[in-house]
Amino acid sequence: MRQDTLGTSLRELRMYLGLSQADLADGICTQALISQIENSDVSPSAELLYHLASRLGVDINYFFNMIETPRLDYVNEVCRQVRRHIKNREYHTVAEILSDEQNNPLFSTIKNRQFLLWHKAICHYYIEHDPHSSFQLLKDALLLTATTSKNFSEREIEILISMAILHCEEKEWDQALPLYKKAFYHVRFYPIINDETIEIRLYYNYSKALSSTGDYEKSLSIAKDGVQICREKQRFYLFGELTFQCGKLHHLLGNKDLAQTYLSTSSTIFQLEENTPYKEHVETFVKKIGC
Repeated sequence: MRQDTLGTSLRELRMYLGLSQADLADGICTQALISQIENSDVSPSAELLYHLASRLGVDINYFFNMIETPRLDYVNEVCRQVRRHIKNREYHTVAEILSDEQNNPLFSTIKNRQFLLWHKAICHYYIEHDPHSSFQLLKDALLLTATTSKNFSEREIEILISMAILHCEEKEWDQALPLYKKAFYHVRFYPIINDETIEIRLYYNYSKALSSTGDYEKSLSIAKDGVQICREKQRFYLFGELTFQCGKLHHLLGNKDLAQTYLSTSSTIFQLEENTPYKEHVETFVKKIGC
């Protein structure tokens, strides 16, 4: 039976990349130390592991994830499929995937159980239309992890955003806005956000919630920051939606020229993405307001 250790993960990745122990050690440490780590005779320091991970082209958490979850490739593929179907609002498909995996030992770790519970809550809301049970499932998902109220992980930030979105669906703005504000705080002070779409998604949905309460100035400020992030990160994710949001808000605030500029940009982005429905939506809005 395979024994999953940090050394095992290091050796397997090194061999997969076709590197010798000497290649991996070059300029970092001795070849003998690499051998000792791979044989689980010694444990590397955090600094050494960081340099080895950089040499191998992975995040340092790769090794810990492999120890915690063998067959990480399978787990990652399931998670990728779930997120893709969620994005497309294919909730029944996601529910079927979750049902198939709920008794899978690979999903028995806290992190993976949290992922299943989080998406079960989303599916339960949109399929069963039961907000009370859905919010309870999201709260249970948050409680599974060990971070403090002062230090939320990326996953926990995503769950906060999901809770806020569902409150917005229920038009419970007084409960949604504090959650967005909390997520906003943690995103801005989190050392490294590996998934840049989390930040962009937060800015977009936070702006929409503020707009729904009539706080157009703050909503516009948040949306413009989101547009700037898309530009800096060179990401198309929600870029068209955020520029459209800016255009609508400038229209509501009476800034006709700026509204026209943002709406035109939004239309162009959707055209580049070959997103015809959204492009037509922008054009319909422009005709409606006579911009």
